[in-house]
This record gives sequence, structure tokens and C-alpha cells, in this order.
Amino acid sequence: MSTATKNLVRMMVVIAAVVICSTNDLYAQHHYHFRDSLGTYEVKFTPAKRNTQFELSPTKPLLPKSHELRLGISWGATDSYGERANNGSNTLDKYIEQPHYTGPANWYSASFDYGYWINEWASVGGTVTWVGGIRNYYNPINHQRIDRKELHHVAIMAIGRFAWLRHGIVQLYSSFALGVGIERCEGYAGNILNFSYCAFDVKPLGISVGRRWFGYAEVGYGSRGVFNVGFGYRINSKQR
Repeated sequence: MSTATKNLVRMMVVIAAVVICSTNDLYAQHHYHFRDSLGTYEVKFTPAKRNTQFELSPTKPLLPKSHELRLGISWGATDSYGERANNGSNTLDKYIEQPHYTGPANWYSASFDYGYWINEWASVGGTVTWVGGIRNYYNPINHQRIDRKELHHVAIMAIGRFAWLRHGIVQLYSSFALGVGIERCEGYAGNILNFSYCAFDVKPLGISVGRRWFGYAEVGYGSRGVFNVGFGYRINSKQR
């Protein structure tokens, strides 16, 4: 793991520790104040049943049965062999007979997630992730491009999230995804190769900040990258 990745993991662990230390009871009491000629009275009310209108505390980031859409980018997504696709240049090497030199390996990624929160701590849904790599090959005499290799991975997976801490607009969670991936690459002699593989993704630590609109960051391993960041939107989610 690179120094940058280690620093990102440490940062997220510190954020998680701060939020945990500042977290109150998940089912906070409701306070009411009354005043008459004799003085001021304070009433503390804690719901006895979970299916009342007071079920969700104002400190919760979302309501149960909310729909969630996410759009993100990632670094370090895995390929069909379980190795990080953009960890090196070997996956974009290409055999060319004539003299040449290679340009840098450029990698891009995007993911789109849908989730449905069954309750305030469990979500199920799906994710589509694309990772693409491009490398150009140049003539050493006139420096013109003579060839290019492209490599694309598309993974379609079912995903589940478990929010193990919920406080204010902050949510800490873990996720697991499993599905199928398709790799498309240009092989030797210009051949196009396509094959499928088992795609997976594990994110032990994720953090989202916000209620209706929110930003998120995740650390883990798999088709959605070692480090994944983005933003999202929740439908039917509101603060009570």
C-alpha cells in the first residue's frame, strides 16, 4: 500500500474516532418546555414503540425506506485477476514490431450506485462500475502516434451496506458487493478480446456526510477501487 493510501486510511480512522466519541444515544429523548403562573416545566419524552411518528430522532441522517443514488470515482480498482488495474503499466503493454516508445498509462473510472434503505441501518441495491485504461505508442523519429491500446472493465454487482454509526448528518458504514465483470481489451495484432469474471468489492470503512445531498468516501478493495469518493442524493429522506 502506497504512502498516500496509508495517509487516507489514517485520516478516515481519525474522523471515525472523533464522530464515535461525540455520538450520543441513537434514540435521543424529545424535550418540551411549558410555562404557567407557577413556573417553567421541562418534559423529556422517549418513545416506547419504534413505529411512532417519533421513531427517527432529529440526529439521524436518513429515514427508513429511503432511495439513494450515488455517483463516484475511484483509484485502484481491480481487474479480472484481482490485481489493481491502475497499479502499474503491464496491463497496457502491447507488442509492436517497429521501433517505438510508449506514453503514460492513463486510467479513468466511474461508478453509479442505487440503494434502498430497508431500515435506518441496512441498505440493499446495485452498482455499475467502469474502469478504463489507455496507452499510446509513438514513433521515435517523428513522434507521431502509431498505435494505442485500450482496456475496459465493467462490473455489475449487487451491493449491501450496514450503517453501524449514525449521528447528525454523519453516517459510518461498511459495504460488500458481488456480481459479474466483463473485460474488453485490444490484444496482439489488433484482436479484440472479451471475457467475463467474478467481480467483488469490500469496503470496511465508509463515511457519508449530509442528509438529502451528501458526499462520501470509502476505503477497501475490489472493483470499486481502494479509495472511492463521490456524492449522492436521497429520495424521501428528511429530518424530523
